[in-house]
Amino acid sequence: MANKSKNTFTYGRKIALFGLTALVLGFVYTATISKTSQAQDDTFSAAQKEALGAFIEDYVVAHPELIIEALESYQNKQKTAEQEAFAGKFASSKDAILNSAAPWAGNEKGDVTVVEFFDYNCGYCRKALKDIVQLLDDDKNVKVIFMDMPILSPTSQEAARWSLAADKQGKYYEYHVALMNDSGSKNARKFASIAEKLGMDVEKLKKDAESKEVRTMIEANLALARDLGIRGTPGFIIGDTLSPGYIGYSAMKDIVEQTRQGGQ
Repeated sequence: MANKSKNTFTYGRKIALFGLTALVLGFVYTATISKTSQAQDDTFSAAQKEALGAFIEDYVVAHPELIIEALESYQNKQKTAEQEAFAGKFASSKDAILNSAAPWAGNEKGDVTVVEFFDYNCGYCRKALKDIVQLLDDDKNVKVIFMDMPILSPTSQEAARWSLAADKQGKYYEYHVALMNDSGSKNARKFASIAEKLGMDVEKLKKDAESKEVRTMIEANLALARDLGIRGTPGFIIGDTLSPGYIGYSAMKDIVEQTRQGGQ
């Protein structure tokens, strides 16, 4: 952990030094160009560059908070750009998602909708399941839409097909929770075993899992995720806000409340 922190500091320091160097050089150049317009060579000498570089480095070392501020500013700009790009694309897809045939849980007429893109082989998705279950238990005015996004392995695809097939027997949420909570290997025997424990028609489940309808739904989910810029799992859309990655229950609850107050 110490080495990682040191490397992060060194990398951030280089970024800050580079940016500050460019800024200072630009300022010096702008301020002096009018005075040196008659000169044939208006570049800095090697000694001047070395001295200027040493000055800037000493300044950054004396003010390390510049590195943190620069990185935070960059990250905030990136997040803002991602949200703006997402908002433009989501506006044309929102109604289709909210009114899709995707399985859901909670209050069908809830005032806030949470859309989760997930993969059954994703450890953070398994962790996020506890947050989803708690949210549904604590907030009876939330609807959660589950968008299978099997991207991690072939077994992710198979697991998604079986879970979507379970929706045809009205058991999606129960099957989803059981399958996501299972940390063992994903295979047909496991999928069938879970179905048996839930009292489902296993043969019908197998047939439905191989249906064109289920496969088409998965392909549509993957295409939608790509279009919205969701590159990994889990990915949450709460109201009109994209929250990529694992965010935890507290953050999820806060975004739900902010969405509710904002009327999104």
